[in-house]
Amino acid sequence: MNHAFLLLASYIVNAAWQIPLFALVAWGVSKWVKSTGPELPHKVSVTVLILAILAPAAPIFRALFPISPIATGVNGPPPAILGLPEQQHVAAAAFQIVLAPALIYVVCGIYLSALLFFSLRLRWGILRTSALVRDAKPAPMDPNQRAMWNRLKQRFGVPSAALLSSRDVPGPVTLGYRQPVLLIPAGFLGEHSQTELLASMGHECAHIRRNDFRKNLCYELLALPIAFHPVTWFLKSQIAQTREMICDGMAAEELLDRRVYGQSLLRLAAKMPSVPAATHAMGMFDAGILERRIRAMMTSATRLSPIRQGLRNVTAILLLSLCAAVSASFTQPVIAQTANRSTKPDAASTRQASGPDLVCSYYDKGVDHPGTCGVDPQDKTRYRCYSDVDPSKSNLQSACKSKVLRALGTKK
Repeated sequence: MNHAFLLLASYIVNAAWQIPLFALVAWGVSKWVKSTGPELPHKVSVTVLILAILAPAAPIFRALFPISPIATGVNGPPPAILGLPEQQHVAAAAFQIVLAPALIYVVCGIYLSALLFFSLRLRWGILRTSALVRDAKPAPMDPNQRAMWNRLKQRFGVPSAALLSSRDVPGPVTLGYRQPVLLIPAGFLGEHSQTELLASMGHECAHIRRNDFRKNLCYELLALPIAFHPVTWFLKSQIAQTREMICDGMAAEELLDRRVYGQSLLRLAAKMPSVPAATHAMGMFDAGILERRIRAMMTSATRLSPIRQGLRNVTAILLLSLCAAVSASFTQPVIAQTANRSTKPDAASTRQASGPDLVCSYYDKGVDHPGTCGVDPQDKTRYRCYSDVDPSKSNLQSACKSKVLRALGTKK
């Protein structure tokens, strides 16, 4: 079987159980550090998303960048994975995931089809977003509105931001690949009060200041390998929700009182049409947590002492590190199941039918082949499984020790 399919199947199988584990950890840690504000939960969610993308690829990294090579010849040193002793090496090999070749091809085919679908959907969203910017026109502003917009850009440090209008967006959104753009619906400036304009446009300026549009596009691209998993949606929604709450805090601190800002959110939500735009532009009501955001603005923010906040930060780091270590230790490669020797006897089994049992499985690139147990000529205390196809290739296997000793005892 093609080695690339085995590596891909390893990624898929390990991602299937690791992503829910990371999502559970992200939820628990976010709850624990919630009182510190939305910044730390946001960082936790981003970190967990990256871990969920990288952790299932551990078998691929081991294959492409081996730290300690596995000896395949009798003249090489005794094999050891990552410097582990022989017993741990054999135990690790025993936990390899064995799948039928047909099942591996089916799983890989479904995964590649899903990857193509989500890639095309992302590309379509990017093209739709580009079309919005291309078709938008400069927003008509009176002198007071222009002065307000200039003050907003100055307060948030986004002098290059452009204010455009479009009939294709339901509310203010932030986008722009090179130049940041705040896109508002046609007639938006004349339909809302000064306070509502400050709240909505200030919130979007906070997105521009944080480069959230580019970051979100980067997250979408990075998450494509795990886009097939339903739990990935939860991880991305956690990032979106905490991002919106961070921008709420920035807008309220820079422009308005928290209660006034919360009331403005409520009035704006009542006037906005509930029509989601099929693009990657970010609107202030896209995360679907309006009630939580308003409640957070209406209540006084809890301030923790530096010591308590530091302890929660350290706890979050330790929990994420522990989760990454546990998942890495249980990440195993997929190997292809070979034909049953009982139905297709090989030369070694036929040769040993009347003699001692020295049959073993020699592993090469995740696939097992018929082999015969023997003693390492370089070290008589080690026992190896020699390939029946090419006896110059062998793997160290502790299981061969008992077979060889039993065979020697029978001869005596």
